[in-house]
Amino acid sequence: MFKNTSLKKFVTKRESCLTYIVLLMAAVLSIVAKGFITADNIFNVLKQTTLVLIVAIGQTFVITSGGIDLAVGHTMTLSSMILSYLLSFNFGVPLAIVAGVSASVLVGLLNGILVTGLNIPPFIITLGMANIVKGIILVMSKGYIVPLNNQFIAALGQDSIGPIPIMVLFMPVAVVTMAFLLNKTVFGVKVKAVGGNETAAVLSGIKVKRTRIIVYTISGLLCGIAGIIVTGRLNGGNPNAAGTYDMDSIAAVVVGGTSFSGGSGTIYGTMLGALLMILIRNGLVLLQVNMYWQTVAIGCVIILVCALDGFTQKNKMK
Repeated sequence: MFKNTSLKKFVTKRESCLTYIVLLMAAVLSIVAKGFITADNIFNVLKQTTLVLIVAIGQTFVITSGGIDLAVGHTMTLSSMILSYLLSFNFGVPLAIVAGVSASVLVGLLNGILVTGLNIPPFIITLGMANIVKGIILVMSKGYIVPLNNQFIAALGQDSIGPIPIMVLFMPVAVVTMAFLLNKTVFGVKVKAVGGNETAAVLSGIKVKRTRIIVYTISGLLCGIAGIIVTGRLNGGNPNAAGTYDMDSIAAVVVGGTSFSGGSGTIYGTMLGALLMILIRNGLVLLQVNMYWQTVAIGCVIILVCALDGFTQKNKMK
């Protein structure tokens, strides 16, 4: 179909295409949305992207392995609530952080064990786990916010080093570290093999169950880290902090180019997917579009980009 080699390469390269889309979106918003091209707003976009991205990176590993995690938002919130509670009772910061992250890691571990042990679709297991964790959070908090009384944690979510917010610095660290793990290690190869063809992975000697358990545990770990940051960002533990992180993380992963059927994943693409969604949401806010229509717009973008993915996949096969 495409006679021009450069054009064909562009159309079949998802990350390149997304990069141009993000740049185009930023350019358009800088023209039509008053206040978009300001330092405060740009860093605000990066802050929001950081939280979605950290959770979405864990989701990338899960989806690449052929699974899905619908509990990421509440797992993150559980970490935040436990951290806030322990700090409110004057526990040391290191102990509170370890306890909060350990709780989220435990949720991820349980997800992995149940998915591999019960042979029930991950959608069902993680949806059930999301409700269990949500219930635990509500029992703990009775629906009330736990105020934060610790400057160190608050600094992670609110302070800056020079002009750059501290929490934004987590983004490149997370992307580089986890991209290396997925693309440059034996474990990453195993994750893709398990998601691509489980039978072939078993015949190759890969321990499929152990790989999947580790993948869900990684997702829990990243949710725990995001929980620490969101505690500082919100200045406390909010039982409703989960918000739309479950769907946002899945959308960022799929828009970013990770195959929903498993077998291939891209951390850089996930970063672009998260950034694109946050840019759109931020632009709609600046344009004073009704919040309900914002949700409609995000849904349309997900469908359009995924349609583009199907289009590019067809051209790859030609």
